[in-house]
Amino acid sequence: MFFVSLETVLWFSGFQPTLPYKKFKIPAWMEELDPLTLSRYQSFIVSQDFVNKDVYAYKPDLRYGYILKPNLHLNVSNYSSLAFKDKLPSWTIISDSIGNRISLKPLKRQYFETEGRVLHVLGDSSSFGWGLNFEESYPQILKEKINQSNKTSKLIVKNYSTPGFTSYQGRLLLGDKVRVKKDDIVLVSFGSNDSYPAIKSDRIYFQIRNSLLGKINWFLNRLKLYKWLRSILYYFPESTVFETKNRRVSLEEYKENLNIIFTSILREGGTPVFINICNAGEYGVAAENTTKNLDISFYNFPELFKPYLSKIHNIYPNKFINYFESYGKTLEKENQLMFLFPDLCHPNSIGHELIADILSLENKLLQ
Repeated sequence: MFFVSLETVLWFSGFQPTLPYKKFKIPAWMEELDPLTLSRYQSFIVSQDFVNKDVYAYKPDLRYGYILKPNLHLNVSNYSSLAFKDKLPSWTIISDSIGNRISLKPLKRQYFETEGRVLHVLGDSSSFGWGLNFEESYPQILKEKINQSNKTSKLIVKNYSTPGFTSYQGRLLLGDKVRVKKDDIVLVSFGSNDSYPAIKSDRIYFQIRNSLLGKINWFLNRLKLYKWLRSILYYFPESTVFETKNRRVSLEEYKENLNIIFTSILREGGTPVFINICNAGEYGVAAENTTKNLDISFYNFPELFKPYLSKIHNIYPNKFINYFESYGKTLEKENQLMFLFPDLCHPNSIGHELIADILSLENKLLQ
């Protein structure tokens, strides 16, 4: 009875358990991450000297590992690099009652419209619009451009992308939530997280979570008292997590996942398009070969940005000025900052608009 009362008090007090690491507090849901992924994130926050606020936007989920919180309104600043602290614009993450990211501006129709063509988006942080407001992400901009060119029918967007997701979660989403119908467009963008080192694969973690013992542990971890007691363990000296050759999704499984995702979309009469962002090396090659075998359009960013380097200040003058004010002379030394954030992976506001501009020239999307 005492423990039940204590648990009730913790719930009604709004208590949120955290994981201590050096002088920082990390949201407790991150314990669900692979130990190597968590260790690398801990090293990251030490190097930048702050915990990026957007990690508080998520909650644990039995099927996907974690998902975006519902009914969220979170303003995020200082999220990219210590070198540019307080210089980059803040951004906002807002979600509806079921955890879909939505616009700052109230729209009459977002995820509940069923008529007409749908632009589905399956991807990771870049397709989510990490670092930007909802309206600045390339799926939203692309929708506007396609709707302007087609006056007879209007396209709506359903973006299922979540930072950190791999093709394994994309495959799950396609079976669980994404309902593709004839003439729908599906933008697929996975690879960067698939190739990330991990102790165990995403598939194995899914199997562990959904086993009998895994579900019992999952239930216990939802109890705030139990979670708080577990967090005490993080005050003890940390164990060393060694690097591994294992990946969150093996190369062969990555190929299999993409093939299943693409063939499922084609079978329903949809049009898949692969958006390759920050996905170099053998995983990028695998994605390109898979699309070629199925005659699917493949767009390789930021490679496709390069011809625009000398023109960006003319094409997007206002946005260019904003980033020039943030980066100063650093922009002259590292010109990729014109369209990427300082991690040289995530597209910034210019990058997202440029992606939408390039994709809007795709005939398959304009039909």
